[in-house]
Amino acid sequence: MNYQEYFLPYANQINQYLDRFFLSKSKEAKSIIPLASDAWDKINDFIAGGKRIRGGLVKLGWECFKEANNQLLLPISAAIELTHGAALIHDDVIDQSSSRHGKPTIHEQYKTHHQKNYKKGESIHYGRCMAITSGIIGYYEAICLINKSMFSDEIKIKILNQLASFMVNTGYGEALDVDLSYHSQIKENEILKIYHYKTAYYTLIGPLKIGAILTGMEEKELKKFDDFGAPTGIAFQIQDDILGIFGSEKELGKPISDDIKEGKNTLLYTQALKRATHKQAKELEDLWGKKNITLKQVEKVRQIITDSGSLEFCQKKAQSLIKRGKKEIEKLTSKKEIQEVFSNLADYIITRKF
Repeated sequence: MNYQEYFLPYANQINQYLDRFFLSKSKEAKSIIPLASDAWDKINDFIAGGKRIRGGLVKLGWECFKEANNQLLLPISAAIELTHGAALIHDDVIDQSSSRHGKPTIHEQYKTHHQKNYKKGESIHYGRCMAITSGIIGYYEAICLINKSMFSDEIKIKILNQLASFMVNTGYGEALDVDLSYHSQIKENEILKIYHYKTAYYTLIGPLKIGAILTGMEEKELKKFDDFGAPTGIAFQIQDDILGIFGSEKELGKPISDDIKEGKNTLLYTQALKRATHKQAKELEDLWGKKNITLKQVEKVRQIITDSGSLEFCQKKAQSLIKRGKKEIEKLTSKKEIQEVFSNLADYIITRKF
């Protein structure tokens, strides 16, 4: 079974569950203040259309040990997707991104709201504040979803501890990412540490462990998910970086120049500096972080990254990491069909186009 056959039917169920959830929260919030209802509508629209991979990984982690019960799983998967959405809202503020999934980011939507409706205050600050608040609402409602699920109190406590653990790791990775963006020199191991903490835990390890915990698995059984998820999650981020420069803006749903404008410390960039000629490195440094970069200059960045060998290096690095992760699959479960899903998912991570 390939990953699409496995994930898509359950993704549709997650979407249906979330539609009902958001409608309920919007009505509930409207009785408090209309602004709160609007926040739920914005969050709903913001996370609509996602692939629901993280919610699906909760089910995959469960099915390593037991046959899935989707009705029991759905609130937990929905909570993970809501946490994911909240994290993206905050990440967009940090990255100063203007769009995601082809739509304005939450802080941009609120900035526009301020510009249309208010004369007092500064619209950019208003947008950021409202986005941060929306993310906080999302995080805590995710916790409520878990608390209201049908699992035992003991299991729910373990799930919440795991959620807190992998989101703290994500926070550490995000903090390191922000801090290193102000450093003049960055080492490869520092970039990979960001990818390990910011992406691998949050994208793969955490959701898989939560699914396993739901079946009653203890900590010693969970370590195997680190061995698969860490290299595979780092490869996921490397592919994200490649798509952020070389991908299709239409497929990605955001400008391909965002990483350049932000001056993001990616493996692509650091390896290009390391491998480029002195002239190329100087050109790249001048363009990296340029807020008003032109399409012609973006093409120049692409050319330097390609000609320096950085693109090929990163592609091979991602392939090597995926190969390492796939070696762990047989330890995750004895079920051949589930092993096939893991293998197919790992391959997809470095072949995806968005």
